[in-house]
Amino acid sequence: MSSATVLARAGRAEWSRIWSVRSSWVLVVCLGLFMVGVAVLAGVDAASNPESIPADATGWDGARFTAMFALFGTVALAVMTSTADHATGAIVPTLQWSPRRGILFAARGLVIVLTVTLIGIILVTLASLVMGALAGVGLPLDDGLRSAGELAVVLACGALLGIGLGLATRSTAASLVLALALLLVLPPIVANLPFEWAATVSSWLPGSAALFLIFGEGPLDDMTVSLARLTMVGWAVGAATLGALRLVRSDAGH
Repeated sequence: MSSATVLARAGRAEWSRIWSVRSSWVLVVCLGLFMVGVAVLAGVDAASNPESIPADATGWDGARFTAMFALFGTVALAVMTSTADHATGAIVPTLQWSPRRGILFAARGLVIVLTVTLIGIILVTLASLVMGALAGVGLPLDDGLRSAGELAVVLACGALLGIGLGLATRSTAASLVLALALLLVLPPIVANLPFEWAATVSSWLPGSAALFLIFGEGPLDDMTVSLARLTMVGWAVGAATLGALRLVRSDAGH
């Protein structure tokens, strides 16, 4: 059987595995309701205070406003789906059915990254439409495509980071803690340390890069989009490499 056929079969199995459990649906629905709720509150507040709306504001500002929620939610989904069979012991039959572990990793990574990235973009777009309609601001296509492009990079790298941590630790709780630390907790803590090098080190963390790509602000004034993208990709590839090595070289129970 060719590698392409095995990859396609493993990809279909990974897709079924994601959506055959209730927790995936619950997480996506709750994340969507929360993001739309935040957009409604922001839109109503802006409509009641029109003088506070900048002249160049668009509905796609909602994408930037809710994108961090989408990032955390999609990373959580990536971690959950990558570690679920390790937590339940189902990894043993999974490896029996797909013994070519490199292909299993490729299928798992592709399916989860594409799925959660698409979910995140759809939810942020929906939140942006709601916010734009309530606030009475426009939705220019070029701004929307630009925001979606940057968000896709952030979500895809965040998902791959979560998958790598999940496969490396084989623990949902540990992976979530590490992912949240790298994306949310450590960047501001390190940036505020009373040392000259603190801001530079903080800019190397994936959370600072994600914030810069979404909001255009970071711990350093000279941060660039290219550097932020490279930082996100570097962390994602590094984590994925660690996860792949453990999946390929370690027994399922170790």
